Amino acid sequence: MSTKTAKNENKPASALHKSNFSAATPSRKAYRSIVNSTAKKSYRADLRAEAIARASAVKRSQRGKQDKTYPVKLRGGRKRKAAAVADGE
Repeated sequence: MSTKTAKNENKPASALHKSNFSAATPSRKAYRSIVNSTAKKSYRADLRAEAIARASAVKRSQRGKQDKTYPVKLRGGRKRKAAAVADGE
C-alpha cells in the first residue's frame, strides 16, 4: 500500500510511504491497517473502499487454487434417482 506524505510533497522520491503485507498476514489485519492508515488519518476517506478492494484482490491472487476432491452432492429427487439408476447399471 502506498500513500503520499504531506511533509515531502516537493520531494517526489521520498513523498511516498509504502507498507507491505505478506501472504501470511491475515486478511482482517491487513484491512484494518489499511483503514487506519488512510481514512482514520484524514487521508482520502473516499478511497477507503477502493483500497480494501485492491487488497482483497491481492490476497485472492496469493491464495492457491484448491482441488475439488470431494464428490458433488446431488440436489433434488430426480437427479438422485437418475444417479442411482446409472450406478446400478
